[in-house]
Amino acid sequence: MSQPAKSSATDHGPPDRDTLLTHLQSLAAVLGKTPTVVDIHKDDTTPFAPTEYLDTFGDWDTALREAGLDPTATTTKIPDHELLAELQRLYTELGSPPSRTDMVERGRFSDTVYRNRFGSWNEALQQAMLDTNELDDSDLLRELERVAHELDCIPTADEMREYGKHRPVTYHRRFGSWQRALDVADFSTEE
Repeated sequence: MSQPAKSSATDHGPPDRDTLLTHLQSLAAVLGKTPTVVDIHKDDTTPFAPTEYLDTFGDWDTALREAGLDPTATTTKIPDHELLAELQRLYTELGSPPSRTDMVERGRFSDTVYRNRFGSWNEALQQAMLDTNELDDSDLLRELERVAHELDCIPTADEMREYGKHRPVTYHRRFGSWQRALDVADFSTEE
């Protein structure tokens, strides 16, 4: 699920420093920790985009300091066992290995943390002793056929994004393009 768009300075005029600082302090109180840029993106109550903080204060650490928050608290390293436990929690909740999108939508941490810490999302899953999300071509093609059958038409990339288990970018990486994936699945786009 995508997050609602944050306002921009052009929507209501540029926010003043005090308003930005108040929202930052409020978010810190709700989270119980110094917020990160990722927290701002995920928070539905903060109407301002991270870029507005950067435009006003120059950088994120300056905004945090002016709000009376500790910038070094955002870089505290999350222990590996907490990261792996979160993957396992999502596995239990979902009944299958979580995807990066699952982490963004339902998890406690950014999916980027896993890539940075473990080298890749699949490596993080392996470290958590979970099956990886590695797919072979036949898995991707079966899902494409399932969505086509469900919609009773050849799915577009947008429809696949909405109704499929795998994002169109996965098909693009594997087959070279969305059209090539449709060709391999033996779908004809000509009427």
